[in-house]
Amino acid sequence: MNTENLYPYLVPGAPDPAAAELAVPVGHGFYAVLFDDTEPGVFGHRAVTADQLRAAGLTPAEAHRLALDNLDRFADADPGLSIQVLGDTAGPVHWLLYSDHPRAAACLRLPDLYDHSRELLGADALCACVPQAESLVVFADRGPDHRAGVVAKLREIEADANRPLSFGLFELTAAGVRPIE
Repeated sequence: MNTENLYPYLVPGAPDPAAAELAVPVGHGFYAVLFDDTEPGVFGHRAVTADQLRAAGLTPAEAHRLALDNLDRFADADPGLSIQVLGDTAGPVHWLLYSDHPRAAACLRLPDLYDHSRELLGADALCACVPQAESLVVFADRGPDHRAGVVAKLREIEADANRPLSFGLFELTAAGVRPIE
């Protein structure tokens, strides 16, 4: 296992019991699971095992910290990840969209996601949604009716998604991410 290729991915459902100690619950039935991207530049990866972490002298917490560091560097520098603001502050659509890469949904766990989104969207109250593995949508939280409208629009846009995940919403704050129930 090369720790420079260690990344967190969001996966739905409870992890395999043998790997449960390595998974971090994120909310809405998602877990952050560690993967070793075996072929940099090509999407190919395998789940990291507890034995691999022990052999590398890492605890699960240390491995997740390294994976988040790698994800942060990836998000800052990889041209394969599209990060764009769609719409404008006055319109019904004003989103920050991470897309076009299998790690896009995992960007929900970026340590600076709240600050970055707050700056680009010009709002303090923020929500996020991971409709598929290759997308993360962040938007200003303008209340329950607005959230419902955004989810309806995302359901329409993502109706034909190859790998759908969830339309569950997460609140973004300076302290981190938490599911909105």
